[in-house]
Amino acid sequence: MKIWLIRHGEKDKYIGDVSKVKLTEKGHRQADLLGRRLRDEQIDIIFSSTMDRASQTADEINKHLNVTIEYRDELKEIDLGDFDRNGWEYFSANYSSFRDNLIKQECDMPYPNGECGAAVWLRTSRVLDEIIRLGLKNIVITTHGGVIGSVICGVLGLPQGKRWVIGYPLEHCSITRLKYANNQFSMQILNDYTHLGSEL
Repeated sequence: MKIWLIRHGEKDKYIGDVSKVKLTEKGHRQADLLGRRLRDEQIDIIFSSTMDRASQTADEINKHLNVTIEYRDELKEIDLGDFDRNGWEYFSANYSSFRDNLIKQECDMPYPNGECGAAVWLRTSRVLDEIIRLGLKNIVITTHGGVIGSVICGVLGLPQGKRWVIGYPLEHCSITRLKYANNQFSMQILNDYTHLGSEL
């Protein structure tokens, strides 16, 4: 089984509800190029985050694949809590200690009123369990950079704090591919964006 972890395309500026942020025109073009890359890979199904930028990426890819798309809240981006709701300046001024530790990118702390990497792995692992039970050969997951980092740490048995040093930041519409065989995961591809060309 191969699981193709896809970061969504370039997103528009954040205004209001972070889950409603859309793809830019460039993001749509990136997703189209990715769909063209995947159309000969015999993809069986797409699982997608319910956040708009990821679901739009899935829809664009699927123009080339024509498979079922399953949407899962568990694949949403890590909840950044007060950072998402109030912005960096407020966050930096009111959570200076957390900010300093965040900049070091060494440990896995929950964002104030948000999540940590371990919480993301806990919820996304339920989707992976569902996928394994399906027994299909090629599964695409359209999701987010934070989720992909947490999943890689989870399946490889790495501390969640290490997600900061795994292809960070992942490129929009990049491919990270996992293989599942003999009841264990291995990572075959990390942050491959060669299909994007000038749309990087």
